[in-house]
Amino acid sequence: MSKKTIDETTEVEDVKKERKSKNKTMFSAMGYAINGIISAFKTERNLRIHYLTGICVFLFSLFFDFTKAEFACLCLTIGFVIFAEMMNTAVEAVVDLLTDVYNPHAKIAKDVAAGGVLISAGISVVVAYFLFIDKLTNATTVLLDSILGSPMHILVTILFIVVIAIIILKGIYTENNKRFAKSFPSFKVAISCAMAMYAWIISKSEIVGAISFILCFMIAQTKMQRKATTIIQIILSGLLGVLLVIIVFQLVELRPLIV
Repeated sequence: MSKKTIDETTEVEDVKKERKSKNKTMFSAMGYAINGIISAFKTERNLRIHYLTGICVFLFSLFFDFTKAEFACLCLTIGFVIFAEMMNTAVEAVVDLLTDVYNPHAKIAKDVAAGGVLISAGISVVVAYFLFIDKLTNATTVLLDSILGSPMHILVTILFIVVIAIIILKGIYTENNKRFAKSFPSFKVAISCAMAMYAWIISKSEIVGAISFILCFMIAQTKMQRKATTIIQIILSGLLGVLLVIIVFQLVELRPLIV
């Protein structure tokens, strides 16, 4: 048996042992789920397009006074399209694993999965039409001057953008055969710093900001104690979250300039 075959066998056994020992907790299961999300994003071009489209729609929605029900409908629609594309990717992977020759049943499985993506995309276009058409038709200076009546709208948009940015960077910087969940940047640090910056801006209180960033420091310290990432990576992860929050709020502040 060649050295390469032995190494591959050993790696598979290590993965099995790791899953058996660590998948007993909710956090370990979540880590594998995150790993699957990043892996699909890194390998599937269509999924990257869906994520990019979702970001654009979220940013565009900032300029409209959506009700809670309308915004919930928008979130569900975007999530539905991404979910359908990921299921399509999973079906294709399983089919390719089971057979490497033409099989009519395999073709049906792939075609049906792709059809599900097409249906979800069609539904998303219909939903977008009903959500945006009246608002676009009646767009006025007053409408453009009332971006985000609710801070929660900004918060959800910030979370979505931060998560997608982290997925993109993890896909870029993660080496092959490494777990995405443990790579740079850190989800915990970036999101906690983004939420701290958000709380500081919304509250306009130095005390709230200081307490929020102290909590971020405690989260970052746990990462350093476990030696999951380096200090530089932790700092860059935190700066990423802060910078994205500042960019979103700058977009909101610039809304009166849009005619």
